[in-house]
Amino acid sequence: MIMTREQLMVKLLTAPPEMLARVEALLENRQTEATPADRRLLTLSAAAKELGCARMTVYRMTRDGRLPVVETRAGRFRVPSYALTALLKGGAK
Repeated sequence: MIMTREQLMVKLLTAPPEMLARVEALLENRQTEATPADRRLLTLSAAAKELGCARMTVYRMTRDGRLPVVETRAGRFRVPSYALTALLKGGAK
């Protein structure tokens, strides 16, 4: 679905500052941060194994919003691997 100009303007006016910075960089043809190269989606158990903690700990982190999840099907959640990398590097909340 293609957005109308009005829809784009509303989206632009309500955009958070980090999105506005990305739009500005695109308009000025500046190099922006690339999307994560690693696009794997891990189960909560696999994410827990990578972090070295219990699955319930990962579940709590996703529930509290400290770790983003993607719902692949109804009730099936996966953790993006780049989110684990950011968490381990200290870039997450």
